[in-house]
Amino acid sequence: MTMRHSLRIHAIGRFPEIDIDEARYSALRASHRLLSNALSIEEKYQIVLSNYLDFEKEIANVAVSEMVIGASDYADFFDVKLLLNLRLVNLLTAARLYNDQLAGHVAQCMPEVDRKGFAKGILAEHYDRNFEYRFMEALRNHVQHSGTPVHRVTLGGKRVGENHGLLEYSLYVAAKKSELEGDRQFKKAILAEMPDEVDLVLAARAYVESISAVHKTVRDTMSGDVKHSRALLEEAIDEYKGVHRGTVFGLRARKLENGSVVEDVPILLQWDDVRIRLESRNNRLVNLRSRYATTRPRS
Repeated sequence: MTMRHSLRIHAIGRFPEIDIDEARYSALRASHRLLSNALSIEEKYQIVLSNYLDFEKEIANVAVSEMVIGASDYADFFDVKLLLNLRLVNLLTAARLYNDQLAGHVAQCMPEVDRKGFAKGILAEHYDRNFEYRFMEALRNHVQHSGTPVHRVTLGGKRVGENHGLLEYSLYVAAKKSELEGDRQFKKAILAEMPDEVDLVLAARAYVESISAVHKTVRDTMSGDVKHSRALLEEAIDEYKGVHRGTVFGLRARKLENGSVVEDVPILLQWDDVRIRLESRNNRLVNLRSRYATTRPRS
């Protein structure tokens, strides 16, 4: 059996072929796997942020609708509550997707550390440190097994500003302890530290802050391995450009037995450019609990 490895464009036609050794092929394969998992982490973080943004937008939308139209009967309030439940369930589900799969992806990105232990340790640290994180995790379990997260919605306006000249419309969204006590699977320790009601807007903001902090730590810790992996792919592409003047789209590292391809690895960077774009766009979120959006006129 004859075994060899090479770089070649995977397409019909005559293209140059560069022989590489087994060690380099293995390094390129590992680099592709690492970058793929790094992108998956960024994608799941984006899903969390997108669903959080949808939740905040729904709250703002309801407040503006109340200002312009108003909720006139029970059906209107039911529709509002239904929409808020939908947005919050989506956020809780997205966060669980991120938390559950983070360790597995990290295990493919950080070969020199206790990879799963590292990721789980960071998640556990934020769980222990923040009540809102613990509460939202428990609320997600409640949603999966027993009920909906939103138990109280209050719409209304109040006079604010200089001489109380402005009427501000806002929305209060809460989970009630009395509702959660009926769920036998809801963690008793969290019920014991829970007030009668939890403001779900503030809880969601604190929860996303924690997830963002976890993500920043993971991203920073594995950045060296990620950069090294990208550099190996760039090096292979540049080397192939030295023998082929056309496009290198479709370039692959190939493993051949007796002249037949038995395994290959795509050597391209367009998909990793997406990861870099997501990293640049999605910085760590801090002090969300101290911020809010408003349509209040400035004059």
